[in-house]
Order: sequence, then structure tokens, then C-alpha cells
Amino acid sequence: MAAPSQNGQLQSPIVRLPAEIKHIIYGYCFAADKPVLDPVIPCSPPNHNAPPLLSIPLLHTCRTIYHEADRRAIFSRNTFRFTTVDRARSFFADIGDMYSACVHDIEIDARRLHCDHPSISREWLHYLAWGGGTWGKLLGSLRADSPGLKCLRLNFESWPSIPMFRVELWNLLRSMLLHLEGLERIVVIGASKGPAMATREPWSPVHFVGGDDVGSDDLVQRMWRTVRGPDDAKVVRWSRSNGTLNLEVITKAYVVKMVDESWVGPSTSKGHTDKWPENGTCTWLEYEHRNSHVVESTAKGINPSAAE
Repeated sequence: MAAPSQNGQLQSPIVRLPAEIKHIIYGYCFAADKPVLDPVIPCSPPNHNAPPLLSIPLLHTCRTIYHEADRRAIFSRNTFRFTTVDRARSFFADIGDMYSACVHDIEIDARRLHCDHPSISREWLHYLAWGGGTWGKLLGSLRADSPGLKCLRLNFESWPSIPMFRVELWNLLRSMLLHLEGLERIVVIGASKGPAMATREPWSPVHFVGGDDVGSDDLVQRMWRTVRGPDDAKVVRWSRSNGTLNLEVITKAYVVKMVDESWVGPSTSKGHTDKWPENGTCTWLEYEHRNSHVVESTAKGINPSAAE
């Protein structure tokens, strides 16, 4: 990378700060407040040796900041959301191996799934299969493209507008989790609008595909296997906000480090006759015994877009 020019606006207070403090500030500036949807990397000008970057306003303020800012924070501090495998692979190819290794948080958006275009579903399954086989060589794999991945999110909140049968969509979600491993956090995002949805168990298929008559109810079990570590080092968490439900399995260490530094442990205590709270945390043991002496009611096809 070329050295900054002499007119680098050294009079700016931020560039006169110690390097460690400046990089902390740059990191906060690089963090978006929501997932970056299908990011496109601008083409570099001819004969320009700098790596391609997302459009970050801070980098355009002056030459000094442009040259000294550590770009790795752009990729490590943001969630990148992709709607197709092609968009994901193009992004990783454009940023190169060094920055691909810095990407820690990826979200797969199911909005483009369609029964008339099964290739979209097949491509995601192959991409998440952690490599191997002929298709793995042709399509690549998320594991190879993002070796530093720690958190993966599967976003199915748009299920009401996805033209697929509930059973088909549910089996796809389950299959997407089948070969994943070694993560710190796995999140499945669904829809949870209206008082009826708020009373349903957070792992009910109704939040993710619109009904609970879809077959195997093993979502949490599959999520659990994707996260590294022994059972006592992980928890199940869920939260509802703005009509969405986030269900996740996460290591305790990652909760404290990246999600909630004040977290001290599972706080959800559920009696056999109590409903699960709208937001909470439970251990694997509590989840395993969730139905002890409880008769669950069945509500097929609750509409998550219903008004409160």
C-alpha cells in the first residue's frame, strides 16, 4: 500500500490520538447497526494496490485515515447477509483470503427460496455441507470460504411469502443444519407476532414454517450439534423483538464475550405446568425435560403476521 501523502490533515484531533485508541474508534465506525445485505465490493481503480473495500464513509474523510485504518474490523465486526450462494461466493472471492478469514458472522436469508426453483435450496445445502464431493468442488463450501466463521444465522422470518409447502421448508431448515460443526453460535430466526405466537415454545416449528404438523421436532438437537464444546459449556437462548424470534445455541464463553458481558448463567426456571417466557435461557437438561408432565396444545398454522 502506498504511503499517505504529506497533506494528510494531521490537524484533525482523531489522527493525533495514540494508534491503539484510533483503531478502537475505527472499529466502532466500521460496525453497521444491522446486517449488510448481499454486499458488493467496489472495483478498485486501475493500478491501485489497495484491497477492495465496502463503501465506508470514514475511509473517505482524509488520506491519513484511509491509509492507516485497519480494514479487518470491517469484516470482523459486521454480520453479512446473503440471499444466494452466488452472492456469498462472489463476496468472498472479491475480498480475498486475508479478509475472508476475518468474517465471523454470516446470515443466510431464505427469502429467495421457491418451489419452482429447487436449485436455490440445493445450492445452499451443498454450500453448507462443509465441502467434499463433486458438487463441493464446483460450488465450494462455506467452511472453505470463511475459515474464521464463529456465528451462523439462518433467517426464515419471511416464511409466509416463501412459496413452499411447510413440510418441505421445515425439512430444508433441518437439512441445512445437518453437516455444520465447530461454531460458537448458531441462530435460527423466525416470525413471532401476536399474543398467540408469544405463548408458543420458542423452538416450535410454527415460528419458522407456520405450523407444527411438519414431522420431526428436532430443531434444537440439530442446532446443538453444530456448536463446539461439551453440553455444560453451551445454552439455549431465545428472544422476541419487533415480530421476530431469535432461537440460538451458543457457548457460554461467546455469550459473555460477544453478546452480553454481564450474563452470569441460565436464568429461566420453568415448572412443569408453566409456559416458557417470551425471552429466556435454558440448559440442555432443562430442554430435554421440557415436556415432563406437560400436555402441549397443538395450534396448526398460526399466522405470525396477525395483528396484536
